[in-house]
Amino acid sequence: MNKFTYKVMDQAGQVIAGKEEADSKNQLMEKFKNSGFTVLEVKEEVSMFAKFNNISLNGNKKASGKVKGEEIAIFCRQMATLVNAGVNILDAVSDIALMMNNPYFSITLQRVGESVKAGKTLSESLGEYPKVFDNAFLSMVLVGEKSGKLAEVLEDLATYMEKTVKLRRKIKSAAAYPVFVGCFFVVVFFGLVLGLIPKFEEMFSSFGATLPLPTRIVMGFSRFMIAKMPFIIISIVIGIIAFKIITKSPQGKMAWHKLFFKVPIFTPIYTKMVFARFFQTLSTLIKSGVDIVSSIQIATGTVNNTYVRSLLIDIREGVIAGETFSSKMDKYVLFPKIIVRMTAVGEKSGQLDQMFEKITDYYSDEVDVAVATLSSVVEPVLIIFLGFTIGIAVIALYLPIFNMAGAMSSGM
Repeated sequence: MNKFTYKVMDQAGQVIAGKEEADSKNQLMEKFKNSGFTVLEVKEEVSMFAKFNNISLNGNKKASGKVKGEEIAIFCRQMATLVNAGVNILDAVSDIALMMNNPYFSITLQRVGESVKAGKTLSESLGEYPKVFDNAFLSMVLVGEKSGKLAEVLEDLATYMEKTVKLRRKIKSAAAYPVFVGCFFVVVFFGLVLGLIPKFEEMFSSFGATLPLPTRIVMGFSRFMIAKMPFIIISIVIGIIAFKIITKSPQGKMAWHKLFFKVPIFTPIYTKMVFARFFQTLSTLIKSGVDIVSSIQIATGTVNNTYVRSLLIDIREGVIAGETFSSKMDKYVLFPKIIVRMTAVGEKSGQLDQMFEKITDYYSDEVDVAVATLSSVVEPVLIIFLGFTIGIAVIALYLPIFNMAGAMSSGM
């Protein structure tokens, strides 16, 4: 039997990780699914010797690396084109593997081709690489195989991956500038407090004159920071460790994730990003033929926020019990009325996938607006705050020099 590490989510939304022995990966995944768990990740444990000798199919390079979302989207597009043209799965995967510029992805696809050649289905073969192909991706491929619409599903997956990549870029662009300015401020602040101000204090002490009040305050603050620096560093380290310990507990993690929806400037853009990602996955799953209950379960696994995940799990349980998706959402203030109404219309018309796609497009546009708004608000605030801090330090440090210059000119 082989040893596997796994990560699953129970019906309460709690993520459970551990190790277990099984004859195969598929057997273990089936066991978890039959027990009511949502499988997030299952991978075989590899010994240190095997890792050291992990040789690629084409040479002596080790098969390790990362696959970008854009590369998976290209793979799906090319697979759809070849399958539509009548090329069999094995030849299609093998041909695409040779065209990939990413060595790791190329090797992965070659090994997928070997699995297909050995008699496994495409979904089973792709499932051997959970770091590359997630649970939602595999579920859609499986549905495509069973329905005989693999090419259509692969086209939908390509679109899904492209939208996911675009959303991630929006998230990064929203965070990049504030993070950069924040880091720059910290560097400037400590450069002034620990470097520049002490130099000026040393120079002024040789004059023996009484310094202006602003200068004394700034220098006193610098001395305080230097004297207490070990204590400040220790406090920060303890705070970070305490935060990590607290947020690892279910209650602490839930409280922390709830806080994301109570920060005035951050909450609107974060909420839109969460909904855009969830409904994008949900739309693609339903369009591919996955039933609504399984689609909600799989799409919930893509949501990293524990609080939102707990609400979605409750909604799924309500749908299983016979309630509509829209009526369950309407019970929570987190879900805007526009989502509830659009979902209700989709349920009545039997076009949920199209309605979820419209919700995704709506929130993707809203994310664009929110990112632009965040930049327009945060940028001037950070610049003003940075300028204000530097301005106070410069004025305080140069005020004695101006006073000395004034005294010398009046004496002359």
